[in-house]
Amino acid sequence: MEYFVALVVIGIIAWAVINAVQTSKVESQEARTIKSLPPSVGVGVSRLDNESQIAFFNEYEQKKKKTSVAYLCFIFLGCHYGYVGSWGLQIVFWLTGGGCLVWWLVSLFIMPSIVQKANEQVAREALRDLHLVGYASSN
Repeated sequence: MEYFVALVVIGIIAWAVINAVQTSKVESQEARTIKSLPPSVGVGVSRLDNESQIAFFNEYEQKKKKTSVAYLCFIFLGCHYGYVGSWGLQIVFWLTGGGCLVWWLVSLFIMPSIVQKANEQVAREALRDLHLVGYASSN
């Protein structure tokens, strides 16, 4: 029985590493287009002039989180929620032992949505900062 549990754990970790590598390849191929942004932010960015869009993408690309890095943080440090900026949730994750391993297992499968939600927040903040800078420079 112990060997079976060990094999399952090794299999899950191997799956997560393979998924992280594949996700990393996809993330590196993403174009800097409005379609690659979360839909709620893409509309606002499409209304910007070309120079402002370039400034937005520069800030967004610098701050956005990668799913592959989140998987690696999860596998080796158990701090995927901390990586995306949810330190309160990260502490609860640690204190509950990953929800008695149930939450840990679920996190393996919902990692892309965790990162997507964090990136949507990063994109909104970048757009807000860009509007604040544009407003301050026009006054």
